[in-house]
This record gives sequence, structure tokens and C-alpha cells, in this order.
Amino acid sequence: MDYRLYIGSNAWRTNPARLAELEAAGFRCRLCNGDGEDSALEVHHRTYANLGNEQPGDLTTLCRSCHRVVTDHFRRLRYAPRMPAFANVRSALDNPSPLFDPTFKETL
Repeated sequence: MDYRLYIGSNAWRTNPARLAELEAAGFRCRLCNGDGEDSALEVHHRTYANLGNEQPGDLTTLCRSCHRVVTDHFRRLRYAPRMPAFANVRSALDNPSPLFDPTFKETL
């Protein structure tokens, strides 16, 4: 299932588990208790194991700001063990090429 298509679909907007989570949260963010006035309410997937067939415990109501923070945190945890790839730019720095070709003659 394509996640982006699903999240934009009517099936997600009318999903009983999603609607039940919003109601259980009192239509407020579970982290900051915001009511969605400053930042729209969204429903966060705590797991994607049941994507398309979500259970109430799979979801958490968050405002858009808190959702971004939570998503960023989990991405950082997931990618933290990876070593970044480094480009070897030393040869380019040791042998710089001129920005302009001194032999070029412009003709008008």
C-alpha cells in the first residue's frame, strides 16, 4: 500500500480507528494539549504494521508541530547508527581549475 496515497484518501479520513483516537483524545494534542487552533490536529501512526487496518492503539493524536517533533525524533534514532558518507574533495582542492578559460576569445 502506498502510504502517501492512503493518507490523502477518504479511507484514511473516515477510518473508524482514526476517528476514535481523535475522540478519545478530546480533539486535543496528546503532547501539548493544544486544540488544533494554532496547529492543525493530525493522527500519528505509532506503528505501520496494520496500515490500512489500523487498531486504536496504533494511533496518537498530535498537533502538526508536535507531530513534526515526534517524527524528527524517530528519524534521528533510526539513522543515528549510520556513518555519513564523505566525499573526497582533496584532489579537487589540490588541483583547482580556473573559473574562466584564459584562452577563450569572445567574438561579437
